[in-house]
Amino acid sequence: MSDTQGVISSISLSARVRPAAHVLGIRGGGWNAIVNERGSVRLNDGSPVLDWHIAADDRWHDPSVEPSVRQTRRAGVPVIETRLRIPGGDAIQRVYAVADAGGLVVIEITNESTLPIAVAFTRSDVVSSRTPSPRGAQGIELPAGSVVFPVAHGSTLRVALRAAMHVANAVEKTVVDLDRLPSFEQLQKGWLKAVEQAGYVIVPEGAVAPLVARLRSDALILSGHEIEDWAIGAGGDCANDPVAYILTLQQLLRMGEKLNSESAQIRVDHASRLAQSVETLLKDNKKASILPWDVERALFAAQFVFARMGENRAADDVATAQLRLSSCAEPPNVMPTDIRAIAWVEEKMVAVQRDGSVQIFGRGIPRLWLGANLECHRVAAGSLHTVSFGIRWHGEKPALLWEVAGPAGIKLTAGKCDPTWTSVEATGETLLLGFV
Repeated sequence: MSDTQGVISSISLSARVRPAAHVLGIRGGGWNAIVNERGSVRLNDGSPVLDWHIAADDRWHDPSVEPSVRQTRRAGVPVIETRLRIPGGDAIQRVYAVADAGGLVVIEITNESTLPIAVAFTRSDVVSSRTPSPRGAQGIELPAGSVVFPVAHGSTLRVALRAAMHVANAVEKTVVDLDRLPSFEQLQKGWLKAVEQAGYVIVPEGAVAPLVARLRSDALILSGHEIEDWAIGAGGDCANDPVAYILTLQQLLRMGEKLNSESAQIRVDHASRLAQSVETLLKDNKKASILPWDVERALFAAQFVFARMGENRAADDVATAQLRLSSCAEPPNVMPTDIRAIAWVEEKMVAVQRDGSVQIFGRGIPRLWLGANLECHRVAAGSLHTVSFGIRWHGEKPALLWEVAGPAGIKLTAGKCDPTWTSVEATGETLLLGFV
C-alpha cells in the first residue's frame, strides 16, 4: 500500500469539528504525548504544553486561533502534519516520536512560503542544534522561557522534546544528534509496516485504511501502559468494555506483540483479565435472542488470543460455549470508529464461522464496492490461518483469487455472494455468481 493511498484528506477546522487528540509514542513505551488539532504538544509527564507561533512578513500567527489551519495524520499512523497559511505559502509543522535518547518527540517546522519566517516555541527545554535568537519574541507576548528560531525560505528546522524526564540524569543529559534522527517519511514507513503485519485490506473508501492504521498504532503505543490508560487512544475504554479489550489484545498479537515474553506476570494478568472478559460476555448474552455481531467477533478473538498464549483448553472452552449461544446479528451499515472498526471491515470480507469454516464476502459485496477491485492481505481466520484474496470483475460477476496460509483443509465459502461455491484448496481462482 503506497503512502499516498493512506494519507487522510485535510481536516477543515471549525466550531463544528470535534477536537483531535493524536497519540504519539513508541511501540510498547511507557510514555506518550498528545498532539491536538492545532499542533500543540502535551507530554504525559505533567510538563507544560508546547505551543508554536509563526512570525511571517505581515504579523505573528497563532495556530490555536487561525482559521487557515489544516491538519493531516499521515497514512493514519502517528506522524501529524499541521499546515498554517501565511503570506506566500504555508508553514508546516510535523510531529512524531522516536526511541532515541530515551524517547523524543520530534517537531519539524518547514517554511514553504516565499519569504523567511521565525518560529517561537513556548518551552525553553526544546533540544536544538541551533542557538535561539538572542532577541527573543518581538511584538507578541509569550510565556517566560519561550525561544525563537529563524527559518529560511524552503528550509526545515528540527527540534525535540525529551520524553524521558523521569529517568536518570545520565539519560537526560545524553547528547542528541538531531540530524541523525529518523525522518518523518521513515517513521511513516516503519509504522505502516508494523500495523500491516496484522493484515490489511484495500477497498474503495479512502478512510478505511487510515482508521485501521490509527487504531492499531494507538494500541501499540499504549500497550506499555496500564489497561485503564488504553482509552487515551481511539480504541475504546478497554478497562470497562470487554469487547474492546479482547479485540485490542488480538490486534496486538497479530502485530507481533508477545504478551507472555517479558515476564510471567504480564501473561497472568492478561490471561486472567481475558478469562473474566469472556465470562462477562457469555453471562450477559446467555439468553439473548440475537447475539450482537461484535460479541461474536470478540469470542472468536478470545479463542485466537488463548491459543497464542498456549491456553488451548481455554480456547476450546470458549468455542464450545459459543456454540450454545443464539445466532449472530449482521454488522451495522455504518463503520464504527473504535477498535470494532477493524472487526467490522474484516467481518464483511473474511468471516470465521462457528464450524471453523471461513466465508469470503459471506454477507454479499457492499453495493458501493461493486465494480471496484478489492484486496485482502493476511487477515486472520482463526489462530492458525490467514486468508488473502483479490476481487476483479468480469462484467457483473466477481472473479475471486485466493490464498490461505496455515494447515491444509480449512473450508472456504462465499455465502450470499455465491452459496454454490466452496473450496478446501490453499490457492485458486473462480468466478462467483455475485448477488443472488
